[in-house]
Amino acid sequence: MAAAWFGCRTNQTPDGDAGYLRVDIDTSPLSLDPRYGTDAVSSRINELIFDSLARIDAHGTIAGDLAESIERPAPTQLVFHLRHGVRFSDGRPLTARDVKYTYDSVLAPATLSPKRGDMGALAAVEAPDDFTVKFVTSRPYAPAMQWALLGVVPNATPAPPRRNQASPAGSGPFRLGKFVRDEWVILDRNPYHRADPSAIGGVAFKVVPDPTVGALELIKGIAQFAQNNLPPALVAYLRGRHGLRVMQAAGSTYQYMEFNFRDPILADPRVRRAIAMAIDRDAIVASIMRGTARVATGMLAPENWAYEPNVTRYPYDPQSARRLLDAAGHPLRSDGKRFTLVYTTTQGEERRLLAEAFAAMLAKVGIELRIRTYEWPTFYSDIQRGNFDVTSMAWIGINDPHHYYMVFDSAMTPPKGLNRSGYSNPQMDRLLEEGEAALDPARRKAIYSEVQKLAAEDLPYVSLWWQDNVAVMSPEVSGFMPFPNGSMRSFAGVSLAPAAR
Repeated sequence: MAAAWFGCRTNQTPDGDAGYLRVDIDTSPLSLDPRYGTDAVSSRINELIFDSLARIDAHGTIAGDLAESIERPAPTQLVFHLRHGVRFSDGRPLTARDVKYTYDSVLAPATLSPKRGDMGALAAVEAPDDFTVKFVTSRPYAPAMQWALLGVVPNATPAPPRRNQASPAGSGPFRLGKFVRDEWVILDRNPYHRADPSAIGGVAFKVVPDPTVGALELIKGIAQFAQNNLPPALVAYLRGRHGLRVMQAAGSTYQYMEFNFRDPILADPRVRRAIAMAIDRDAIVASIMRGTARVATGMLAPENWAYEPNVTRYPYDPQSARRLLDAAGHPLRSDGKRFTLVYTTTQGEERRLLAEAFAAMLAKVGIELRIRTYEWPTFYSDIQRGNFDVTSMAWIGINDPHHYYMVFDSAMTPPKGLNRSGYSNPQMDRLLEEGEAALDPARRKAIYSEVQKLAAEDLPYVSLWWQDNVAVMSPEVSGFMPFPNGSMRSFAGVSLAPAAR
């Protein structure tokens, strides 16, 4: 740790900006254009630069942002009435033409936006006047409000070149000041966005891949804030040290175990249920996660409007797991094993510990779990191609139950969707397709209640936990408010007080 600290002492804000919040992040954003940034870091930074028609609020529901009111005059129409007086950071007024252009550029095949695939039902975006935007869908489509979360860029903003380090003008609280890939992202205040005089002058994001270095920077006061990028063991170490505050709040990030349904052993629901009962999730949350998560019952966290609590649950019960495996035709062999599965994972201490915990727990019921560790690109490519037996991954910031369609509908195998396991159930397909078309909120909630119950019975995923949002900050930081999806939007109102050290 001392060697790491010696190596990071020069990581100051490049321009020595006073009044800027220094935030450590673990990777560079892939794109500071909201039409292209899909990774978590890009999303977090882009929502500080760009406004959108709507936002996810602190309660996890969609509320107006640029839109001061929203209406649905017909089953295939959504109408947004924009706020007046909004300006981009270069001084241009924001109008409906900018919104229309943003969506048209995403939908244009030539721009190669990765967000185009999720807008297949968006037939047209219209701008009948400067302050009205209309979405027209090809069919009644309940999740259409999700599209309103896209950041808006000015009219005629070209597609960025590969590895672009610039950012279009946005109308959010900050604007891009400097971007040095794998080093810094400096955000200055947007001069056309109203701010409290006591608020920070900007945000200096420093890329610090090593979490130990990040912890040391917080201790020494070089960094003032880090969220969701420190392992639970380091968070436990930092609690109460050097005046640091740890803010922990319920989050919507969902950790799960996924099975390959192309494997005849795993296609048997008795085997999947046995695995679910062989995993002591309470013990993992208490030990590896250090209490920074809640044991999950399904994909949607309790804070989500569509959450269904009355689903089948699988408490830790290795004896029942053994009986299920016997009934499935997998008795113990003379070597004490029933069969062998390969668990595919990627690098990192926490992932290693998790893999070892799974292997030890499944060994108790006679399942040998062989661990294969790969670098992220290889790991992700294998998962997308269905080249795995068992793996564990996380979905970050699930806002709408439409996500069930993307991962569990039988038509949504890659590259079209995210059903990487090859799971197929006609009853699930029917429910998910009904949920896509149900515009009545009560009807939609009832449908997704049945979806969650069926998912708990079928177990395409074993639900592990919902990750808490954990922010570590210096004592001078005030005004930060956590969001369930990990958003840092409250940086707009954060202030820094002189710290006594």
